[in-house]
Amino acid sequence: MLKQVLRANAASCAVFGALFLVVGPASARFIGSPPILLLQVLGAGLLLNAILLVLTSLKTQPDRFSVLFFALGDAIWVIATGALLLAGLWITTLLGVLCSVAVAMFVGGCGVLQWRLAPKASSADLQMHET
Repeated sequence: MLKQVLRANAASCAVFGALFLVVGPASARFIGSPPILLLQVLGAGLLLNAILLVLTSLKTQPDRFSVLFFALGDAIWVIATGALLLAGLWITTLLGVLCSVAVAMFVGGCGVLQWRLAPKASSADLQMHET
């Protein structure tokens, strides 16, 4: 189940990353008024994250720290989206707000599942990360 969640998260990152990077101006108009360059940089980051998610999902057993890293990133996405919505900053169109809420719910769900499904830490993992 964890691998499917990682791949679903990767697909979401890839779709939105490509949209933001390739059609940044149109994406910005759809959302509201975010800076186009910022949206394009975010798109590139999402595409990189998608690649890392896929690579992690291809491992026989994804490591706990990688999975928790992705869950943390998802939490940051949800918090940032909420903050922008509450502040009325950049996400200002009705469809932009509705889509942002839907995406944040999906991303948050992926984060929760990744957190819950993360493999238990082994003593070797703990020793490796203590140094």
